[in-house]
Amino acid sequence: MILLKIDQLKPGMILAESVYNQQELLLFEKGASLTKKRIWTLKTWGINHVRIKGERKGNHLTTIEPEGKNKQTIENELQEKFADVLDDPVMTAIMKAASRQLQENSNDPENGNEPT
Repeated sequence: MILLKIDQLKPGMILAESVYNQQELLLFEKGASLTKKRIWTLKTWGINHVRIKGERKGNHLTTIEPEGKNKQTIENELQEKFADVLDDPVMTAIMKAASRQLQENSNDPENGNEPT
């Protein structure tokens, strides 16, 4: 686990600990892959440091890259999360949209545009 300043973060790095704002509301869960948009969000909330999965060897950082999830894994996870509401056609449509978005994000760790 490596403690890094926000300016040292790069898309694709994995959070080693969940990140909370000053009001103790969860911003990102442990294991989340960073994107440009997520890094911007951390800056916006005034987060100065986060812990990233990996090791520091001298001046060299070895970070753990995210594992891309395949379509079936994403669908299985969503089926579990939406299990209680799948009889509602609106929730089924939301789950399908979430599946498409997660698959796109899984294939592109830099997904998300930095707001201007």
